[in-house]
Amino acid sequence: MTEYFETGIKKDRALLGLSITLPEQCPACHGHDAVIGASHGPYKISIMCACGRHLGWLSVESFNFLTEIVRCFGRPTEPICVRRKAAKDDADVSSSTTKA
Repeated sequence: MTEYFETGIKKDRALLGLSITLPEQCPACHGHDAVIGASHGPYKISIMCACGRHLGWLSVESFNFLTEIVRCFGRPTEPICVRRKAAKDDADVSSSTTKA
């Protein structure tokens, strides 16, 4: 079940429009590019394809992680790679770098 969470308007707006890249294709346009969108009802952060199709909701953990990154380092200038957990409809943020 998707976890509901409360966020402040300032935090929500800090992530709005942030570019992300998804590993799976959009069912409508087959693209991988998306943005963090506005809230709807109890959900606070949506994932929207560049074509405008709704692709899911950002998890609480991902929201908190991205909010902290933006707070500490500013908005990223390149899209963030996001992977989605198979068992949930929520997104999980991952780093594209690996440690040896």
